[in-house]
Amino acid sequence: MDNIFYIDNHIHGSFGINFNYADYEDMRFVLRELYKKNIRGICPTLVGESIKNIQRQLLLFQQIQKEQKEKLLDEAYIIGVHLEGTFLSPKKAGIQDKNMFLVPSVDNFKKLIGEYEDIIKIVTIAPENDVDLIDYLNERNIKTQAGHTIGNSLKGCCATTHHFNAMNPIHHRESSIALEGLVFDNVYCEIIADLIHLSENILKLCFKVKPKDKILLVSDSLPSSNSKKDIIFCNKKINSQGKDENGTLAGSNKTLDEICKNLNKRNILSKDEIKQLAFYNQIKYLNLKSSEIDILNR
Repeated sequence: MDNIFYIDNHIHGSFGINFNYADYEDMRFVLRELYKKNIRGICPTLVGESIKNIQRQLLLFQQIQKEQKEKLLDEAYIIGVHLEGTFLSPKKAGIQDKNMFLVPSVDNFKKLIGEYEDIIKIVTIAPENDVDLIDYLNERNIKTQAGHTIGNSLKGCCATTHHFNAMNPIHHRESSIALEGLVFDNVYCEIIADLIHLSENILKLCFKVKPKDKILLVSDSLPSSNSKKDIIFCNKKINSQGKDENGTLAGSNKTLDEICKNLNKRNILSKDEIKQLAFYNQIKYLNLKSSEIDILNR
């Protein structure tokens, strides 16, 4: 599968590097290493943090993206940032620190990101708590994803974040975001297909029910992927299985290329399906410009 390229919309780090704290040299290193794995584009994904720390990282990603547009480099291109923290439900916080959460409102969003709106590509939101943020982001072509939620309606979100995880399960007599994401053909679904976040049969169900052009394979990769280092993530110690001491999943210890190769090896997805679900769907979903597609295809 050496000729398959990947775009990862949901990645917290790799090679021991945490995107919430990475400096310039850290980022250039991990972007080069991801490129060697044919991961040609990423949306660095930030969990909930202080406003100061979030804006520091947004400035860094903006700077690197600008340099990447000016000069072609052998490194994964920063498409834009995925804000997964901050606008989530405390009842579905998962590994994240609920003390960092804010109500999803335009005012809170502006306070959080400051002057760096241009680098924001995706925002995960608990839609049941939304005040006016979903419409605001949709109008600006920033993708809104329902995640870490107890809600039962997407309320205008474009996609779901790590479908089935950190949301209420499907019930045969009740509505849920997990159900709406599968049956509404205009909605995209992020799928972590590492066979830990979702079982093999649930994966097969998703791939059978959901139109193939509306599935986004992601890694939710932790800084511990491609690294033997112990990590602290969201101020919690994470083991080699990607879990904290209470067994809560923090993310995946595999990068997207590894996940996809395993899917192909198990005959769950063909190479052509992987190309679509891990690269071409992302290009369409993120509305990438031709100049950005050229960077990814180099």
